[in-house]
Amino acid sequence: MAEDAVDLAIKAGKLSPTNGCVTHNLQIVGGDGWNPASFTVLAQQYVRMKKTYGGKVVPGAMDTTAAKHLAHAYGTLAERVASIAQNENLGKRLAHGYPFLEAEVAYCARNEYCESVVDFIARRSRLAFLDTDAAGRAVPRIIEILASEHKWDKSRQEKELRKAKEFLETFKSSKNA
Repeated sequence: MAEDAVDLAIKAGKLSPTNGCVTHNLQIVGGDGWNPASFTVLAQQYVRMKKTYGGKVVPGAMDTTAAKHLAHAYGTLAERVASIAQNENLGKRLAHGYPFLEAEVAYCARNEYCESVVDFIARRSRLAFLDTDAAGRAVPRIIEILASEHKWDKSRQEKELRKAKEFLETFKSSKNA
């Protein structure tokens, strides 16, 4: 896909490339040794520990949908996310009907330089593009997790909430359009 984008840019800009694609055989992080059936390991070996609304920690199955999502999103690194879900009680889904787990927020903060709520809902999970209402409902929990990971004070948390709301508002259609 990236090669296609570069090829289109070269064509549109009427550029003369000096060499061909140099990243054709380059694997992305988590791609080395990945197998389409790797989700089965996650589903069989991991439990999604999660807190109930009452604060009680309960085990939940690593269902096939969540396992497939993790395997496809993180490749061979999916077990790291599943381990966070299991060992740190971050196995709850961020939004009903979507496979994104709380553990992904922590993982992305620790390993992928995710520094804002908008970064997570737009680029890491793409939940903002899939369902803005669900993303809006997930924002407070995402803030809690990122605040814990990055030691945010209340001011930063309020700023993140405001920025996320403003960002999600841009997805709503104008009545005058």
